[in-house]
Amino acid sequence: MSRALILILLLVGLIAASPPHKYTKKKGGKGHHYWNATENDALYTWEQAEGYLECEEFLNFPNLGQETKDLKLDERGYVRKQGKPRALEHMCPTRDCVPDVNSTEESPGCGFKRRTLKSGNWTTTNINLGRVDWFRDAYKRLAPYRGGEGNSLKTRIGMGVPIITKWYLDANYTVISATMSFYVPSLYQKNPPASLNKDVRVEQWDEVVTYSRTWGGTRDDVEYWPQSAKQFDYLSEALSREDLKWYSYLRLTGSYIGRKEVMLADRDIVVREIKEKGPDDKAESE
Repeated sequence: MSRALILILLLVGLIAASPPHKYTKKKGGKGHHYWNATENDALYTWEQAEGYLECEEFLNFPNLGQETKDLKLDERGYVRKQGKPRALEHMCPTRDCVPDVNSTEESPGCGFKRRTLKSGNWTTTNINLGRVDWFRDAYKRLAPYRGGEGNSLKTRIGMGVPIITKWYLDANYTVISATMSFYVPSLYQKNPPASLNKDVRVEQWDEVVTYSRTWGGTRDDVEYWPQSAKQFDYLSEALSREDLKWYSYLRLTGSYIGRKEVMLADRDIVVREIKEKGPDDKAESE
């Protein structure tokens, strides 16, 4: 395991983990916080759910007639210890996904998904790395913007998925800063409302090529952080095998309900802060 990933793991591993959440549809449940995992498993193969063909060397040994109770086997007969990720095809028709996040773009080799992250507007806040509850702290700071009370339109605009966390590293591959970002929904992409919180900014990101791996689960799963570190190792190994280059000083993680991703980019993501209000915004004094 690389030193950079060990440092990331040590940093975020301080967070206490609670028992894994079971993703089942609750009777009378509201919002998008519940989904039918059984339906996802039945409709999509592992390759469809992950979005790429997994390399055999990253899989556990095939089941050779052992007791199969409680084991998850993929279509090739390999044992899968992690949960099947929620398929983007199962999610994006009902959620405002980042454009091309469910791209059918061909990925060379195995073990990762190649996607072009189109230029777009995001709301972003810095993460306080000194806090144990850094994720919740940053999330709560961004939430009022999507809810309406934190944007200049004073209108609930929602958010797109995934939530993206960027980890910036120095020349020694030590984490020096991090940010959390929500994608501005498509309806407000052209003229995003201004942020009313000085600690939340609206940014335009340039187009960038990303390489990603995914697994099923949540941040509350006991194995989340070790799994995240392992997936970054697998990703860099798969890219190296194909002689693909990536920007060494940036790591990204993407968060969906029932789907987690680690990402590397082919270069640093150029970001421009949008300070002026859009033409459709109304001043608070009006």
